[in-house]
Amino acid sequence: MTEKFQTIESKINKPITYFLMGIIWIAVILIMVVIGVVFDLMYNNFRQYLENDPGIFFTLLIAQLLLIFCCIALIVALTYRKKEKARKVLVDERGITFYNNQNTIIEAILYIDLQPAKNPSDDVYVRNTQTVKYGKTTLQIYLKNKTGEIVSSSVDFNFELVILRNQYDLYRHFLKGIQHFRPDLKISLQTIEQYNLSSAPQKTEFGIFEYVMSAFFIMIAAGLIYVFILLIKMLV
Repeated sequence: MTEKFQTIESKINKPITYFLMGIIWIAVILIMVVIGVVFDLMYNNFRQYLENDPGIFFTLLIAQLLLIFCCIALIVALTYRKKEKARKVLVDERGITFYNNQNTIIEAILYIDLQPAKNPSDDVYVRNTQTVKYGKTTLQIYLKNKTGEIVSSSVDFNFELVILRNQYDLYRHFLKGIQHFRPDLKISLQTIEQYNLSSAPQKTEFGIFEYVMSAFFIMIAAGLIYVFILLIKMLV
């Protein structure tokens, strides 16, 4: 009887996530305060700026518009289309399932849907994207699109505005699932080393050495049993 494949659920790093969300909301509040101050300044000195120094007036006006745009963009990023954003992921014997904040499935990547690469290359490999601000890790796989064409796709556990503390474990467990359920797919050597995987699913296979050692220990066990029987006969 084979052991059931374990299910791993994503775990949110709440302190860092809440800190990040708090910083963004504080930025929104500060921008709104600055907008109010600049608007009050422009309103009270409208005629003076327009008559004596129109350059300052138009500079303040442009700055005001930019601040309003930034404020709206941040609020939209925090609140808009929440139902389409992944907030939880499960990796189990079927594959990967993404859920939104209402615990509704929004996407699933199943092992049976994975495809081999069109060209002779790795079917699954890791991509590390390093930018000026941060590094991002994804897994590249191949899936069929709606027209039946095999295209490259990404397994991405970098959730928007949510930090996971077991991202590495999720990637590794998905790769172990590929090894177990889709041994026909080739995982790149770099990915195997990065996630501490074996090049193939662990199987108990006997080779010549194993057979010789097994026979040797069986002979020793049989000899000990024979000596034990002789000792009993001598004592009796």
